Amino acid sequence: MFSPPPIVTLVALSFLAFFQFCILRPQVLYLAHKSQSFASVSSETPPSALNKNTSAIDPLLPDVLRPKIRQVSMRVYNATNETNDALDERCMATHIEYGKRWGYPTHVLREDVRGKGEWMELVFSKPLYMLSLAVAEMAKPTDERAEWLVFFDSDTILLNPNIPWTLFLPPSDFSDIHFLGGRDWGFGSGFNAGVFFVRINEWSVKMLTEVAALPDLRTDVEIDHNAEQTAFKWVLKRVGYREHVLYQPVEWFNGIEYSHNHLPRVQDGDMLIHFCGLKKHKFGAVQRWLDRLERAPHELQIPLEKTSYQANIDAYWTRLMEARDLTQKLDRLHDGNDTTQYLLRAQARLQQIIYDEADKSSFFRAVINQVKSALAAAENPANSTK
Repeated sequence: MFSPPPIVTLVALSFLAFFQFCILRPQVLYLAHKSQSFASVSSETPPSALNKNTSAIDPLLPDVLRPKIRQVSMRVYNATNETNDALDERCMATHIEYGKRWGYPTHVLREDVRGKGEWMELVFSKPLYMLSLAVAEMAKPTDERAEWLVFFDSDTILLNPNIPWTLFLPPSDFSDIHFLGGRDWGFGSGFNAGVFFVRINEWSVKMLTEVAALPDLRTDVEIDHNAEQTAFKWVLKRVGYREHVLYQPVEWFNGIEYSHNHLPRVQDGDMLIHFCGLKKHKFGAVQRWLDRLERAPHELQIPLEKTSYQANIDAYWTRLMEARDLTQKLDRLHDGNDTTQYLLRAQARLQQIIYDEADKSSFFRAVINQVKSALAAAENPANSTK
């Protein structure tokens, strides 16, 4: 049975991450090739903060804006493959420009903070870096903190900048939701760690700490090649975490170019495309999409009001609210000791769908309707026999 890491371990790891990565303000970078110098300039920095003789910002200057969202990514250079490095920088540039448009500072980690140079170690820089940023925000007064971190992999392209990240955030009725992600291919296979949202609060500090420490503290957990993704899946399924996680349709903000035919193809007007799983075909696919974006941006950058985003997102939260109302009604039936095993199973099934499969709109709707019918029959047994 799982015993969470001692609180001393959690605090010590968070403290270490903070001082390793946050003692100086995390740099918000404009892009440049590794052989060039690049500016640490953010959309939140006033012109007066810049030294004309350097490209740096005074790290002691306070924030002048309170961004709701901070974008986060990592790009550790591969000296053996400069072509891929150049493509990744072009991909990253789409996110940098997008962040400047919407006022989302973009933090890019460019060093292997695990220090071992191995893939299975390197990828855990992702939760560590996010942890450092979350702790840095939590160290600020409440009214000065950002609210969310949005992570994106470096092999993603921001196709349609007319779609703000805030569009996907939970409404006030869902203030207990602290993590939003999209599914990987395959039914019920868990989320894809290429793009996801983490609310900045005590919950996320603990969650990111456990993800980052999992390989060292739980050697019994099998970690596959998608190491940090496996760790996220393992932690987020645990009681105390899963209740605060929701999955949204992957095509909304993490459209995958290669999806084993399980996911919709990326369409004009979609926000983002991710090139995971392509292997030897990746170079050509990334080049093709970047060229198209630069050649004919008007084809991809459709205004928000002309897309189906708002209608689909409103329907998503409406389904979830309806499902929550149903579970509360079923709870009241249990309190009155007037229920059946069938209703208990229906409630358990509905709760499982909320946790694990809220992104599957038709399936979710069908389950809601089944539970509503069962509940109506239980509340009006005479009608159910007619």
